[in-house]
Amino acid sequence: MAIGVDRQGYKHVLGLADGATENAVVVKGLLEDLVARGVSPEQRRLFVIDGSKALRAAIDMVFGQDNRVQRCRHHKIENVTGHLSKMRRSRPKHLKEEVRLVMKAAYRLPEQEGVTRLEEQADWLEKQYPSAAASLHEGLEETFTINRLGLPMALRRCLGTTNLTRSIAA
Repeated sequence: MAIGVDRQGYKHVLGLADGATENAVVVKGLLEDLVARGVSPEQRRLFVIDGSKALRAAIDMVFGQDNRVQRCRHHKIENVTGHLSKMRRSRPKHLKEEVRLVMKAAYRLPEQEGVTRLEEQADWLEKQYPSAAASLHEGLEETFTINRLGLPMALRRCLGTTNLTRSIAA
């Protein structure tokens, strides 16, 4: 699903396609349909996406590589903490919540401070939870795009996730 957000923070469904974000053919077709219906590929945009490589590749193919991409923070947190759930070693239940809180707090910081904080968290995780650390490192810079743009906190809350129920503008 492609959703546009106008200057007032209202969301508009721009297009739908039957398939998964992991399917490059489906995603590229959806984006090409948007262009065919008048969405200019010449205008720079902010794309908020999950971690799908196919989705990122389709954006680059259809709209060019000069567009800003914000990775969904909710999905990133779920992916990292999901790796903690898979570990068979002793894993206190509070660890998942601790990592979740560290990540959420880091996303509120200015970009470089937040990235540094999450790199420190990944370094700490690396010793016992290498898959969680790798997940945190992957795409880290793109989870701070909206911070880099200097957007207000309310707009960052809206544009920091692909989850519609979590990103309803106030």
